[in-house]
Amino acid sequence: MPPVVPSDSWTNRFANVRPGASWLLGFVVATAFMVRLAATSVGSGRFDDPDNYLPLARSIAAGDGLTLQGRLTAYRPPLYPLILAPMVPLAGGRLIAAVAGLHILLGAATAGLTIRAAERLGLGTFRATAAGLIVACDPVLVWQARFVMTETLAAFLLIASLSAFARPGRWGPLLGGGLLGLAALCRPSALPGAGLAALAGLVVGPGGARMRLRRAAEIVVGVALVLSPWAARNVRALGEPVWTTTHGGYTLALANNEVYYRDVLEGPPGRVWTGRDQWLWWDSVNRRTAGMTEPEADRLLRDSVVELARNRPRTFALACVSRLATFWSVAPAAGVYGRATRGATALWTIPLWAALALGAFHPRFRRWPGVAVLAAIVGLSAVHTLYWTDMRMRAPIVPAIALVAASVEWGRKRINEP
Repeated sequence: MPPVVPSDSWTNRFANVRPGASWLLGFVVATAFMVRLAATSVGSGRFDDPDNYLPLARSIAAGDGLTLQGRLTAYRPPLYPLILAPMVPLAGGRLIAAVAGLHILLGAATAGLTIRAAERLGLGTFRATAAGLIVACDPVLVWQARFVMTETLAAFLLIASLSAFARPGRWGPLLGGGLLGLAALCRPSALPGAGLAALAGLVVGPGGARMRLRRAAEIVVGVALVLSPWAARNVRALGEPVWTTTHGGYTLALANNEVYYRDVLEGPPGRVWTGRDQWLWWDSVNRRTAGMTEPEADRLLRDSVVELARNRPRTFALACVSRLATFWSVAPAAGVYGRATRGATALWTIPLWAALALGAFHPRFRRWPGVAVLAAIVGLSAVHTLYWTDMRMRAPIVPAIALVAASVEWGRKRINEP
């Protein structure tokens, strides 16, 4: 009697792959690899480290923990410097090349995982490939591979979580929640999307009330299990259980202060906040927070924004609308980028946004696990309605955008939707 092959075995999975699907996967992954290799090999400004992740990685590699200027810190999230830290002794003087290699590989893996998530959501080979190609070539996501910043890793973790949510079997919500926890330790702005995913898992089907409750609980537990060690570390290091970072108050105040409102919101159209006024604001913040612990400074800046919003609610609301428009802008700021770059980005983005708007109404995104894709998009959009925003901030949700945009049915009646 021949052996029984389990339905979820690797043999059965590959036996059911459509002809040509493996070739298309390889093509998309190779495209993502080559596009990022090109982007990280040419031009100026490559692998700038504006957020000081390399000093943090070197501190970890030296055995001093997550420190800046000799002080334990939670100002930046820990995951990215923890991943970079082993490269410090291994790469030596070629650390930047090692970071470039990491980003290229993560970008290629993100494109491949997007195809896997799309297939699990029932998009089919053609649309799954389209989703993967969007991720492979998206200018915002590709451009961020050039910097020592967290967007590339965050996009990988987000699509890994969405793929986990859509996987068959018992542990998808718990695994997806854990991956969203890692995403929050990479970019804390992923946390609201995780909360919305848990809420969506509780509210929408499939499954009865008990199954939905269990799904939501597993997502929350997965996130909490990953964040808890970091919070415990911060109790010891800072005296308080900081679950993400002490950077949130600063980022909130950076986008909500009287100087910013005057220079940008009430200034000439297209104005980018930079220069002397911004430096003076930074200096005033440093003087106000001198001598405070990181959590104290974080609360002070957060409370200053709450007070500003109460005193100027109309201006605060207009600022929120302006930030949301910036987040979803079809082209980068004219004051920073040239006409050719802005035009090329718009040519890519406008049809993508049209497909996104149409795809969002697809039935698969009104039930689990497709609704988690929309949760990720809405969650990050909500964060950057309040916090400092520019186009690069949407890079982590490009895989989610790709899944929705690729779902559009162009001129063909839907039959037997999954």
